[in-house]
Amino acid sequence: MNMLSLEKVFDLLGKSEISGSPKELEKLCIRIGELVDANGEDWVRENRQQLLLEWEYIVAQGIIDN
Repeated sequence: MNMLSLEKVFDLLGKSEISGSPKELEKLCIRIGELVDANGEDWVRENRQQLLLEWEYIVAQGIIDN
């Protein structure tokens, strides 16, 4: 598993801020690292809009226990 830094996740997703608690953001870094390992950085960049929409839903619903 490849846990990315938050700065790298910001770069891949084209954002300078992403909502979520520290624990949620840690999970995001892990998950984006897994997606990079499986599909590559270009795939993450190409799909970042959908990934961000899904992330906003996860945070809003409190799916990850804080």
